[in-house]
Amino acid sequence: MAENNPEQTYAATLEKLSSLITQERRGAGQWETVHEYMGSWIQRLELDRPLQELSVVHVAGTKGKGSTCAMVESILRSCGYTTGLFTSPHLVDVRERIRLNGVPISKEKFVTYFSHCHNRLQATSDGQIGMAAYFRFLTLLGLQVFTQEQLDVTILEVGLGGRLDATNCIPSPPVCGVTSLGLDHTEILGDTIELIAAEKAGIFKAGSRAFTVPQQPSATQVLKDKAECAGIELTVARSLDEIHQSDGEPIHFGLAGAYQRVNAALAVELATAWEERVVINSSRPQSQAAAARVAMLRSGRLPEAYQEGLRQCVWPGRAQVIQDPGSTETGSGLTFYLDGAHTEESMASCGEWFHDAVQESAASKPGQASQRVLLFNCLQERDPTKLLRSLSSTMRQRQSPFHHAIFTPPDSQYGKLKPAGVPGARDVSWQQTLCQAWSVQAPQQAQGACEMLPLPVPVDGGLQDTRLGAVAPGLGSSIEWLRSCARLKPQLHMEVLVTGSLYLVGDVLKLLGKAPG
Repeated sequence: MAENNPEQTYAATLEKLSSLITQERRGAGQWETVHEYMGSWIQRLELDRPLQELSVVHVAGTKGKGSTCAMVESILRSCGYTTGLFTSPHLVDVRERIRLNGVPISKEKFVTYFSHCHNRLQATSDGQIGMAAYFRFLTLLGLQVFTQEQLDVTILEVGLGGRLDATNCIPSPPVCGVTSLGLDHTEILGDTIELIAAEKAGIFKAGSRAFTVPQQPSATQVLKDKAECAGIELTVARSLDEIHQSDGEPIHFGLAGAYQRVNAALAVELATAWEERVVINSSRPQSQAAAARVAMLRSGRLPEAYQEGLRQCVWPGRAQVIQDPGSTETGSGLTFYLDGAHTEESMASCGEWFHDAVQESAASKPGQASQRVLLFNCLQERDPTKLLRSLSSTMRQRQSPFHHAIFTPPDSQYGKLKPAGVPGARDVSWQQTLCQAWSVQAPQQAQGACEMLPLPVPVDGGLQDTRLGAVAPGLGSSIEWLRSCARLKPQLHMEVLVTGSLYLVGDVLKLLGKAPG
């Protein structure tokens, strides 16, 4: 019967989850109160005791925390442990946020665990503390999954901040980490790096081991002070330059971008500390192998399992390169470079990676001209002027300005979860604002030593002068226009940077048939 159709059941579950999004109220000054509700929800789900037994690596930060979590998970899975991974946001399917042994939770399990949590919270509502809102519900759902699946280790990525984040409900995680810090969500976390550091350090707990990466001195001092208040010591992760593979060869990474070396260094420290604290002195069958790996790391050598974990780590939408399947069929050249950067600092890093990746691509195609295209969108809570200025400045410094810029709304909607293939609304008013912000940068972009070659006008007329910036009605028409450009100009290679929002990146991956699975 229709009601028993698994896809319809999953779609109905997404509808219920979507209804929780409207309850989110960022910046409403209620974060302290709502965070206190987590204790009630945990008790109502009878998770309080199971959470005391959950072995967690907890990671906060502004930049790179998702990539760091992915690398920790990949390393420990390569060592033979069963793993759970909780991250946010998702690119295409909400199930990406909850992974078991590197794979998104199945639709069947998602529906089963969702129904249990939703029904239990509804049945135990006291009228004052009702249903958890979207992110907190997903956090509770993830914790329900991880405690029931009997995993060796769970890696939790903080959603926002740290001290008041929904994930900050683990009594005493063995290992905590803070990735690179920057100014983001200042309306909630504070408008200085010191205030933000204090919020991130809120995940430090007595009995844990805390690690971070090189930060601004004032931020490092705050992290150290907060660690001391928790009765623990903060360690700055050593550079990977101090660690070598057993065969003397350089370390290889599955994740592209020079900045990933910093994240990888922290991931190695977190994985090592977890094995040292949880496994070595236990009765687990992996204890001897773990002791050997830790000893090898202490001597400056990277164990093979750690090497394999770093090599095999995949984190879609971050420094990802995809040759467009729709253009390769015609022999034309169109390559998408996708990175979900959405802060000033990460936009600069994104620009550096894009430049280096395009240069590497050009070296393999000597004599072929290229056109660099920016495909951009960001959330309305961001400052597009700062983001675009950071990116364009980075590209100008490397004498690689963009030839064209396109601004388009994503197909997905933050306030609505839909099964794959369902299009979103077509409101381009925010994209007009983005385009105006870019028009300030565009004349400076045009000053670069790049030959400006004309591109054909799209059939739907949705684009204007793409050098100054253009607004497109949707992603589908934007990608088809790029493909038509590549077909009509086979002497060119179209290099398209997709950035500014993980929602945009996820929708492009979906349209290209490369959605993470």
